[in-house]
Amino acid sequence: MNNSNNVQSQKFSKAEAGVQSQIPAKSQETIGGKIETQASLVQIFAAAQAAIAATIAARAQLAALVTSQRAAIQAAEQTYRDLRQWAEVKFGRGSPILAAFGFKQTQPKAKSSATKAKAAALAKQTRVLHGTDKGKRQRQALTVSGSPGLVLYGADGKPIPGLLPGPVAPVTQGNAGSTPSGSGK
Repeated sequence: MNNSNNVQSQKFSKAEAGVQSQIPAKSQETIGGKIETQASLVQIFAAAQAAIAATIAARAQLAALVTSQRAAIQAAEQTYRDLRQWAEVKFGRGSPILAAFGFKQTQPKAKSSATKAKAAALAKQTRVLHGTDKGKRQRQALTVSGSPGLVLYGADGKPIPGLLPGPVAPVTQGNAGSTPSGSGK
């Protein structure tokens, strides 16, 4: 917008110069259905240029004020957060004194029964997945004897010889007759 104002201002300035050089001072000309003199035409173009210049200056001043406002608001917001934190530490999070500072007490949103049921089901699945759903005796029955090892397989899918074999699960009633883990295929 500033560029179009400059273009208009230049256009009006040239028109004003043309009026002053080409129209005699005391003559009257009919322009646009109105009788105009050199002075009235110069006044019209000068007024437009003055309005454009004032608008450009006002916009520049507004931009500076907006920048100043943003900086002031940012500083005030940070100070507000710091003051709230200080007041909560000083007077306690639920203290009614916080209202004197304009702070509203925040209360956690009540969870619906559906949300609670979902959370409980998800927690149960997580405990099963991680193996923490078992009691002390059940976990003791799952221990593996031996030392942990590492079995690396080549590109052909066969184990690479010379490396430690993986742990072997103990034989219990539940897995008797099955292939021990870590022994391959």
